[in-house]
This record gives sequence, C-alpha cells and structure tokens, in this order.
Amino acid sequence: MTAQLGTTQYRFFERQMAMYSTYHRDWRNRVTHFFGVPMIIFALLVLMAMWRWPFGSFELSFGMIFSAAVFLLWLAMDVGVAIPLIVLLAPALVLAEWIARTAALPMTLVIFGVFFVGGWAVQLWGHAYEGRKPALVDNLFQIFVAPMFLTAELLIGLGLRRGLHTRVEAYIGERFPEYALDKVGSAQKS
Repeated sequence: MTAQLGTTQYRFFERQMAMYSTYHRDWRNRVTHFFGVPMIIFALLVLMAMWRWPFGSFELSFGMIFSAAVFLLWLAMDVGVAIPLIVLLAPALVLAEWIARTAALPMTLVIFGVFFVGGWAVQLWGHAYEGRKPALVDNLFQIFVAPMFLTAELLIGLGLRRGLHTRVEAYIGERFPEYALDKVGSAQKS
C-alpha cells in the first residue's frame, strides 16, 4: 500500500512510522519508550497466556495466537524491521508463557499489574517531556507501530535502515512540516 504526496510515493509503514515519530521527537520521550513499550508488551503477554486450551499434546494460549497474528501484521508491514523485532520479543513470549503456566494466579496478576502500570507510567513521563499526548490517542493502530518504531530506531542507530529513516523524515517534512527535524530544535534531533 503506497500513498503519493508530491511526487514521492510512501509505503503504509513509512506513513505510520512518520505519524508515530511526530509524537516522539524529544529524545527523552523516546528513551522512556524503550522501557515502557516492552514492559506493556510483556504484561499483556502474561495476561493473554493465562487463557489456555489443549491442542493435541500441546497447550495453546491466547498469547501465542495473538502474537502470531501480530507477527504476521509486522511482517506484512516491513520484513526488515519485523524479523529483528520478533527475535527480540520471542524471549518475552516464552517467559510470559512460563509464568502463566507455573505461577499462582495472584502472582501472575501482580506481575501483569506491575509491568502494565509501570510501563504506562514510564511512557507518560516521557510524554511530559514531549508536551504531547501519546500517538494512540489519535490513532489506535499506533499501538502496533510502537514496537516497530523502537526496533527501527535501534537498527538506524546501528547504521542499518538509513533509507527508511530518510523516507520517514521526508514524509514528515512534507505532511507534518511543524515536526520536521529542522523545526523541532537541535536538542530533540535523533
């Protein structure tokens, strides 16, 4: 899926990344998200892993089903970002499944609560620096973009996916010029 702005075509993923990025221009906000987003993902995986069904000699959880669906969505959006993200999240899924299978219900709920509330608290702290509400308030789909954004930031920081960074910033400059890097100040540049 591509959209044209000016004479350049942008993929759906690039447009979603650009929107998310405009809500996360301040470096302190981005740093808090590197903690908050994984905490929330882990919390949700723990909660979803509690719903389990026998499937032959195997036990299938809602967490596994949901993760597989989200992994497919991420692969459809951008394989080069999705594969490292899936590799990074696989241990969280395994740990969440183990907790849901072995921990007592009260402990499982405490783990969920601490990570979920803690993750949101950290992210909202970051948005206080940003001075802007979270992206998902305006576009709920951004919940699925957040982990990809963080993974893309890591890849770009490692010198990979520079073309993606360039295209996202170009789209921001065309569609959201008030959030272009030259407008938000040098203190907030990547």
